[in-house]
Amino acid sequence: MKEFNCDIHIVGGALTGLLTAYSASKLGYNVIVSEKKKINLNSKKITTDTRTTAISEGSKNFLESQGVWKLIKNFAEPIKQIKVIDKEVKANIDFINPKAKSNLGYIVKNSKLINVLVKEIKKKRNVSFLFESSLHDLSYQNSKIIGFSNEKKINAKLVIAADGKKSAVRKLLGTNLFTKNYSEKALVVNFLHEKPHNNIAYEFFLKNGPLALLPMQREKNMNQSALIWSNIPKVVDLISSKGLQTEYIEEVLNEKIFKQLGNVLRINSIQSFPLSAHINEKFYEDRVIYAGDAAHSIHPIAGQGWNLGLRDVKSITSLLIKAKNKKYSLGTKGFCKEYNALCYYDAYRLFEITDKLNWIFKKDQKQYKFLKKIGLSLINNNRAIKNKIADFAMGI
Repeated sequence: MKEFNCDIHIVGGALTGLLTAYSASKLGYNVIVSEKKKINLNSKKITTDTRTTAISEGSKNFLESQGVWKLIKNFAEPIKQIKVIDKEVKANIDFINPKAKSNLGYIVKNSKLINVLVKEIKKKRNVSFLFESSLHDLSYQNSKIIGFSNEKKINAKLVIAADGKKSAVRKLLGTNLFTKNYSEKALVVNFLHEKPHNNIAYEFFLKNGPLALLPMQREKNMNQSALIWSNIPKVVDLISSKGLQTEYIEEVLNEKIFKQLGNVLRINSIQSFPLSAHINEKFYEDRVIYAGDAAHSIHPIAGQGWNLGLRDVKSITSLLIKAKNKKYSLGTKGFCKEYNALCYYDAYRLFEITDKLNWIFKKDQKQYKFLKKIGLSLINNNRAIKNKIADFAMGI
């Protein structure tokens, strides 16, 4: 059995794990990232993920502090305005950022984010990757936590579980969680269209679920956007099925987006995934902390999924700085409990907000329609309330 030693063992090599590894390495910690997939770090196309990520202004500020944003900004399309429209009650809210030289958010392809992070991490001598590495056991010895994976033994002071919704670390340690299954799927489509998006994001509340249009960078001098539509599984499965002709899919999309973006010119990619949300009972165990989807996942209605995970990374980074300054010892109970205190309320609040927003906007009874119309009109006509909601969404 081959043995490895490090300060921090990060389980999971997706966005949250990579950003955590990068931030920890900048502080001088020795890091091992173990990832169950086989990834060629020298490939020009590290991932085939065609999805996009919404980055809030607050998240951008953290990435800027880490020296990453300057490498990402050329791939980021700003959101300058958000239009929230409830077609059932014919009411809307228009959000703009009241702060000069600041945007409501940015849309970046996941593949671009991952490529940038991997490129920067490869420059670090204190970060190692172990691929095709499936964690199957954890044990403790003195002040170390030991991970066992495919004939490998990884000794660390702290394990950061960033291994997604189906976290292997969570299963091994038996951390309880609360799960919400929405009995819905999300359809994710990247497409080219006639009209310019003018850096406007749209959120339509429809009877079967919300539909978001997100502005993307132009491709080969053509307008491009991403569509995320929550709907019943049979509708999403039908639209995303390989047997359905492209012309029919374009017809369905045109019905939803024609007024805003004109005709669909080409569909670049279609993906779908089941919708569920969860939150762990706590975000730590002995010498273990959970980050990103390993700790929590929320309904995509507000586009805050990765921003919430990024705030976990921000909290981890602040604690790693304190550990460097001897205010905490890395991986101790005090360290892990402080992380939980920093992150749990924030995650629980967004878990509840997104769940209740999805619930109320799908209500079809007259009394709910009346309340939604009054509520949306009240917010849209009150600048102070709108600005507070915008600040909350931007994480500032």
